[in-house]
Amino acid sequence: MSVELFGNPDRAAVEEITTVTCIGAGTIGGGWAAYFLARGFRVKVWDPAPDADEKLTRLIEAAWPALAELDMVPGADKSNWSLHTDLAEAVADTGFVQESAPENLELKQALLAGIDAVCPEHVIIGSSTSGYSMTEMATETSHPERFVVGHPFNPPYLIPLVEVVGGQATADEAVDWAAEFYSHIGKSVIRMDQEVPGFIANRLQEAQWREALHMIDQGEATVEQIDRSITDGPGLRWPFQGPMLTFHLAGGEGGMAHMLDHFGPSLKSPWTRLEAPELTQNLRDSVVAGCDIASGTRKIAELVAQRDAGIIALRKLTASLTSDQESAPVPSASVPTGEQTSAEPTAESTVLQTYTTEVSPEWIDYNGHMSEAYYVLVFGFATDQVMDQLGLDEQYRSSVGASLYTVESHIRYLDEVALGSRLHVTPMLVAAGDKKLHLAYEMHVDDRLVATEEIVCLHVDQHEQRATDFPAGVRTRIAGFRTHTPEWSGRRLG
Repeated sequence: MSVELFGNPDRAAVEEITTVTCIGAGTIGGGWAAYFLARGFRVKVWDPAPDADEKLTRLIEAAWPALAELDMVPGADKSNWSLHTDLAEAVADTGFVQESAPENLELKQALLAGIDAVCPEHVIIGSSTSGYSMTEMATETSHPERFVVGHPFNPPYLIPLVEVVGGQATADEAVDWAAEFYSHIGKSVIRMDQEVPGFIANRLQEAQWREALHMIDQGEATVEQIDRSITDGPGLRWPFQGPMLTFHLAGGEGGMAHMLDHFGPSLKSPWTRLEAPELTQNLRDSVVAGCDIASGTRKIAELVAQRDAGIIALRKLTASLTSDQESAPVPSASVPTGEQTSAEPTAESTVLQTYTTEVSPEWIDYNGHMSEAYYVLVFGFATDQVMDQLGLDEQYRSSVGASLYTVESHIRYLDEVALGSRLHVTPMLVAAGDKKLHLAYEMHVDDRLVATEEIVCLHVDQHEQRATDFPAGVRTRIAGFRTHTPEWSGRRLG
């Protein structure tokens, strides 16, 4: 079977593939299409939905800025795609097929059989399924030996992971070819040894998800607390070392052996409940409401942009650390970083988060507008959020005994603010030194600029009551943020 398939003279080597076909133009299929385009392929997309063209155009436009920073090859053309409603037309002259239809087993079985019937026999066909095995999906195909799972992680245009595994009837050579192809196009490939329901990453993610639902259901934690427990906790370690190496380090010099010997009995402690809780209406509503609160006024597009910017920065940082790990010096808190960061944004840099709040009744003065003192208060809240982003949060302040002290400020009151107005404060990092930050803020109500502020802060050791250098970790985080001097800035503070 495998000799017949792979002895076919029409089969191209992975580096010779120029055209790929994406089956489905939804979030996953469209993400694949954007990624293939960025890697220089001609992309043929099959999707019978009447609005597929419009949706795919929007998705590619949204993904392109991230791809431009990370994975685009010279000459990549985001318009080099065509949409088809005829399956045979979509797979004609293609070198590889990536199926990303909705997660419905009967639909998958029928669709894979349809692709198999019209696709040249030498072409490998991958599926983006997130849970089904290829053994159960390929039951109606005539050539199951060429079908493999190529399970991406969302968004596939940005997350490098692809888990590759065949079914019981899949030829080993087909899995090898698919793994080589995904690696060739820049993906991080796990070639799984056997089929596992949900694959590897999804199983780990699902276990954490179930425990989170239990904690919300039992009133033990909120959505915001659960998310922050990861983003400000183990999530900061996982891009560099996964959960296994993390616990290996937790064992100290004894490594994982000491970890298991010392903490092994705690595996019997009632810390997790892997069975999913019943998804009651109350639990469903609590999770939805918590996500609404956590999102605030940010639309999905804004959250996606923030997520993508963070992933880009982390991928570039981890790639840099991986390539330099043998020669890079260990950072020291005593090594100066220079008085001021570059005024030009770099590809690795990201922006500070906008602070949002609503004007309260007690903020209103006798003229019926927000009192000037509360402009200062809101700018102060925005500074608190900046401190959290830069690693100068409450835990840092209490454990290190250091904080930011404002030593100079300048506020311009530009317009009145009424009760109930929604304030959006956009912070900007103007400059940073060893122990100093220069920040600027714009306060908006809708599209109306109502106030600006510039401040200079010093990093102060509260025990010794003197300015002190930022620790190396904080300096590294500060260096990752984009610097910007607003046009209205008319002062040189500090």
